[in-house]
Amino acid sequence: MRFVTQQLAEFVCKARYQELPDSVVEKTERAILDTIAALVGGVPTDNARLSRATARACFGPGSADAWFAEAGLHPLGALFANCAAASSLDVDDGHCLAAGHPGAAIIPAVLMEAAKVGCDGHDVLTATALGYDVALRIAAARRFTDTMSFASGQWTGFGVAAAIGWLRRIQADQLAHAIAIAGAEAPQNLPQGECQASSVKGSSPWSTVTALFAVERAGGGMTGSIDMLDRSHAYNVDQITGGLGSRWLIGETYLKPYAACRYTHPVIDAVLALVADRNQGEPIDRLVVEIFPEARKLPNEIAPKSLEGAQFSVPFAAALAALRGAEAFRPLRPCSLLDRQVLALAAKVKVRYPDELAGMFPQRTPARVTMVVDRRERVVDVPRPLGDANNPMDRSAVEAKLYDLGRDTLSQAQLELLIRSVALLKQGEIAPLLTCLAAQSVASGHSS
Repeated sequence: MRFVTQQLAEFVCKARYQELPDSVVEKTERAILDTIAALVGGVPTDNARLSRATARACFGPGSADAWFAEAGLHPLGALFANCAAASSLDVDDGHCLAAGHPGAAIIPAVLMEAAKVGCDGHDVLTATALGYDVALRIAAARRFTDTMSFASGQWTGFGVAAAIGWLRRIQADQLAHAIAIAGAEAPQNLPQGECQASSVKGSSPWSTVTALFAVERAGGGMTGSIDMLDRSHAYNVDQITGGLGSRWLIGETYLKPYAACRYTHPVIDAVLALVADRNQGEPIDRLVVEIFPEARKLPNEIAPKSLEGAQFSVPFAAALAALRGAEAFRPLRPCSLLDRQVLALAAKVKVRYPDELAGMFPQRTPARVTMVVDRRERVVDVPRPLGDANNPMDRSAVEAKLYDLGRDTLSQAQLELLIRSVALLKQGEIAPLLTCLAAQSVASGHSS
């Protein structure tokens, strides 16, 4: 009997770039560019800055870089810091059925490992696609409960282990144990429920470091519970391996145009449509948001005290979109937390969870918003927000996202070079991208 971890490991070890469908290569390249955009935008945040400081304090100095920010970190510390930067703005990609975010963990790990072992651009694309596929298959096959955590760090390590193992060309039996160890030692990130927003978020940075340890330990002969994914009470076991090699889950991911929790995105889209032709002199009396019940788990602070609190607040996101537009989320800035007009409108936002929207999550994240101006009501429904796999952002939209999020950190010329260097991965070239990643921030003019 071959356990699921063994089947996944055998699939990964046999994979080759030449066998990837063109659509998978295109989506993988776009995912890499999108994650880099999220990372560049996240570098100046307190979350990323404190993560870099913690990484240096805990792991010590070394020869690796926290990209666009600081050189001379231990490789594990740099990995932790880069993953934290990529997830700090909550603008990294995700997958609806997995209910979480793969890219901020998998892509920094792949790029750092590729630089270490001397891989080429095709290797980067292949390892990334494989890492997404393994992680998302496992996450999407979980049996959801009302008390479970949606923290991505619980499952991103599966994909990181698969990707790193493929880059190192380890044997399938060792990779099965690496995947199992990564899953067993992933951070649990207790369900947050109605708790306050946390800068720890989904614990993906620590999950990624743990997965790297898992590959090392398996390579040295340590073992994991390779039957861990065969538990039918925890997973839809057949779903994990169903269509393996023909259905690539990276093709089903969504991208995020706004630096906020995905739950807020249909609300933002609806509000932007409502205010598009509003007379700016007319005050908004109130906003009524109808959204799927799982959004109750968000803190939904009216006056958030941190960027994390703002990212996970439906009322605040609705008010900010109404008064400051989409650009206020590209990126979301601390000054928005002090915007009195936005805070006043956020207090007028009523959030409801109608029964008709129950049962749609995680397949869909719909919302309906009613805006009342001068006692006149207008309503907009958003069944699928911008960036959804069925309402996708194209390559030019991802490039625009990089320019918007990166303008405080890199020059226009550096951002253009980043875009070109990612495109070169399909030609097998990786050196230009690695050079770009080591660039110093123009905001500081030196490592900080």
